[in-house]
Amino acid sequence: MHVTKVHIALKRNKRDIFGMPILSFLFKNKYMLFFYRLFTLFLLIYSTLYGFINPTKGNLFTNAVFWSIFWPFFMTVSLPTLGSVFCMVCPHGFLGKYITKLGLKLRPPKWLANPYIGLVSSNILVYWFVLYTFPGFFRNPFNTAIFFLSFTFLSVLFFFVFRGMAYCKYICPIGSVNTAFSRTSFTWLSTYEEECKSCKKPECALACPYELNPSKFDKKNSMTYCTLCMECAKACDAVRFEVRGWGSSLYKEISNPKSIEIAVYILLLGVITFTMRFHHGLSRSGLANYMPWVVVGKHLQSALGIPSWVDITGLIALLMAVSLVLLLFYVSFRLVAKITEKSFKECTLVLGYAFAPLMIVGGLSHTLEFFFTEYYHNIVNGFSQAFGLGIHGVTLAKRGDIWLNLFKIFPFVAGFWSLNILWKRVVMFTKDKRKLVFILSASLPLVYLLLSLLTIIVMVLFPVHHAHKIH
Repeated sequence: MHVTKVHIALKRNKRDIFGMPILSFLFKNKYMLFFYRLFTLFLLIYSTLYGFINPTKGNLFTNAVFWSIFWPFFMTVSLPTLGSVFCMVCPHGFLGKYITKLGLKLRPPKWLANPYIGLVSSNILVYWFVLYTFPGFFRNPFNTAIFFLSFTFLSVLFFFVFRGMAYCKYICPIGSVNTAFSRTSFTWLSTYEEECKSCKKPECALACPYELNPSKFDKKNSMTYCTLCMECAKACDAVRFEVRGWGSSLYKEISNPKSIEIAVYILLLGVITFTMRFHHGLSRSGLANYMPWVVVGKHLQSALGIPSWVDITGLIALLMAVSLVLLLFYVSFRLVAKITEKSFKECTLVLGYAFAPLMIVGGLSHTLEFFFTEYYHNIVNGFSQAFGLGIHGVTLAKRGDIWLNLFKIFPFVAGFWSLNILWKRVVMFTKDKRKLVFILSASLPLVYLLLSLLTIIVMVLFPVHHAHKIH
């Protein structure tokens, strides 16, 4: 049991959220945090059970919770603004804190203590591969319930067997994703250095269920694996939750950069952003039948006699998108390594952080547009159905409404922000041939910007016709 360390006359700076009464109540008060977590746990259990009780397409609630709230808002909206606040209220982490105390507390073996497992297996293969190849799978509320129930059982098992919240660090499909993309936010957890100088025992570190030390976050310029659970803030008053410049850590040197963070930026840029531009963008234009992934996909679908419910076009788009991103990254950074006479790994770990905004900030375009066309009425009607509210929600906008084009600015904000961060990191990285290094290492964000622009131009000049629709 850790007793809160009392700091007499602790003066919080103006940017410290814990020094602002209302925000401190919302983000630090243990009863509010408990309420958030209890509520999300209730939603997880109820929506999962509802998926089994009502497994038909008439079930609006299960899919509304998981696909209209969970991914769009807790991931795409909260990460580039507030950071890992979903982890703060995650029902799996909430349960895990108590299960771990009763469990075996074993240290996970080295082969299992690998965040790539969660990124590649749990995230890319189990979710995105299925989404593109079997697009109807997650539209079924029963399948959605099975999907989340499986991860719930897996989390309980890992929390019981292993110490240090190993499931969140290594197995959770969004664990490494949240850690990496939270760098684009304007919040930062740390401690008051002056207070820490007199601290003989780091109460904040001892209280952390993830075995982290918040007093070292500033020095390392890293909050890797921090879920903002605020256990450290309860144990020591010197912990602060600060408002800083957007993505401030991306402009500074990182003492112990993590390859998993760079992998998240690059792989998900291919898996999500580029694939979406290909399959859900260009494939829905009047030029759809001329796109290489469509040509190859249709040929394979016909030649192999693959049923229509398997979307080979989506799979080919995924493979082509990921291959393009990896090729651009590998070739450009190999050239940078050769020019600077530094290792490929060193180039990657210093300059790769510049790619952080591309997927997560650019993704705001899709999420905000879909809030008005899809998510809002799905959420209202889903909750109305599950709780008998008698409310009927309608769409706030229709696809094609001109004003929705305002959201198309986000990919360009993301692209130019990425280039700005890249230039700052190039200056930190080398004093020689800066412009050439910048141009070579900028190939990925430049192609991203060109693809975003091309998608808009094609959709405007070659609007979709019934003859070109991809089924």
